[in-house]
Amino acid sequence: MNDTTNPKQDISSREDISLLVHTFYEKIHADPFMAPVFQMPAEEFERHVQRTINFWENWLFQTGNYDGGMMWVHIQKHQEHPMTKKHFEHWLAWWFHSTHLLFEGPKATFVKEKALEIGNLMLNRLPQSTN
Repeated sequence: MNDTTNPKQDISSREDISLLVHTFYEKIHADPFMAPVFQMPAEEFERHVQRTINFWENWLFQTGNYDGGMMWVHIQKHQEHPMTKKHFEHWLAWWFHSTHLLFEGPKATFVKEKALEIGNLMLNRLPQSTN
């Protein structure tokens, strides 16, 4: 049953992106299959979260607040904890779930489509992860 008195809104601010990213990582860290991939020291993780927020904020609102370079972090992580196709499927499922839980609209749709594109790009850049 839909609650029409409180419909979901679209992503409209950095605060919304922060909520989405933090919700996503809460789900990831609670998933025993995915949590090992994202284990890192707290300060390193917080930098990763802030870069992720900056990444999405730049894509959605063209802030210029992101300086690039996320791929090397994932390549480095892949060397420590090889990521398989199943990892990418879980990653996308949690991203889609978190987005759907919180937001609805063109920007919410965009972040899901862009995540799918990024996931496919990473999977292709890490060819041994296609299992």
